Amino acid sequence: MNAYFTRLSCLLGLLLAGCDEESSANLAMPQLGGDAIIFDSIDAAVELDEVRDQTSQMIRIDRVIDGQRVSIDNGLGQVSFIVPSNALSITVIIWGVDDGWYGIDGWQDETGYALIPSGWPALEGNEAGCYRCNNFATQSAGVSTTIAPNRPGAAINAGRHVVDIVGWVDGFAADEVRVSVLIKQGPIWPDTGTIDLNLYFTGAQGWTADSVQTDPYFAACIDRVIDLYGRAGIRLGEMAYHDIDSEFAIVSIEEGDESLGRLVGQSVAAPHHGANVFFVDEILTGDIDFPSIPGVAAAVPNPPFLPGTVASGVAVATKGPLSVPPGNRFLDPPAIGQTIAHELGHALGLVHTSEYDGVTHDVFDDTLEDDNRYLMHADGTGAELSAQQIRALMANPVISHP
Repeated sequence: MNAYFTRLSCLLGLLLAGCDEESSANLAMPQLGGDAIIFDSIDAAVELDEVRDQTSQMIRIDRVIDGQRVSIDNGLGQVSFIVPSNALSITVIIWGVDDGWYGIDGWQDETGYALIPSGWPALEGNEAGCYRCNNFATQSAGVSTTIAPNRPGAAINAGRHVVDIVGWVDGFAADEVRVSVLIKQGPIWPDTGTIDLNLYFTGAQGWTADSVQTDPYFAACIDRVIDLYGRAGIRLGEMAYHDIDSEFAIVSIEEGDESLGRLVGQSVAAPHHGANVFFVDEILTGDIDFPSIPGVAAAVPNPPFLPGTVASGVAVATKGPLSVPPGNRFLDPPAIGQTIAHELGHALGLVHTSEYDGVTHDVFDDTLEDDNRYLMHADGTGAELSAQQIRALMANPVISHP
């Protein structure tokens, strides 16, 4: 997979971002079938208001595997773990050296149900990811993160789960990888949540960790994020502010350039429980027609609670493309806030609802094709998040329910 073209297609249209649509999506409850939690868009028939009131006190994250070293034999390794009956979502993080290639090769539970079929990259229709799977997945450089359930029909069954892992470095099988597994548990699926943010400043546009806290312009950017995610029942929680070296103020996603990975690798300042957002001057592409873009996610999704990797964050540019005269490159607050919100969607696991090619679409049943009313459309100018997209966001352990 070509990471450059994936990233480039993500954000070419965000320069003119800023949508006034007022829409919201009602989060559907999961259907309960035996010991399975099933990602579904149909509201549960039972009345759960009383239980829902208690949900925030009962949902928790358990690390059932925490950075375990897993040996790789001929490119493949394996881990297993027990999933409790109250599991809402499972997150599997696989990582190694920055230039390695990692991911899930297959994921099956003890009933024989395959969230991800073995050897899925070789199956037709999976060239850009595990689209022909019960649960969507990708393999990637440095770090690979898979969250289940993340699409309609994906079921989480209680019992033992076995995950096959792939690991390669420079075309040879890796010696080992590291694996973490996090399980979000609770009585019902939450319909509200909170996300904390770690904000990093390179000095772009004169912003520093101190100055932005009283800057009305920056506050307007954050207000746009609050508005967009508030429609989905997600509020912003704590925000931590950090300064990093100005050498990171310009990054590039051109193939072979490692500056984006070095940038998000600076995400080591405490606390680590939130999403990492980096503010830079420009994000270069190496493309003549589109020399720079407003934002980019280092990985989809970012690895939760794992700072300091080449996948641990998103970058947001405070200037427009190089084709715009320098004096006009500063984007307005709604556009910058729109970019932050769009990139956070990627960080939490959402792909584009539709790409510019008019052929590639997401894995959700309730997002219309080629409709830029959605926040996660390739042009990034919309405001809508569908019920199934919201369900996928709530599955991410970074979304808490305090």
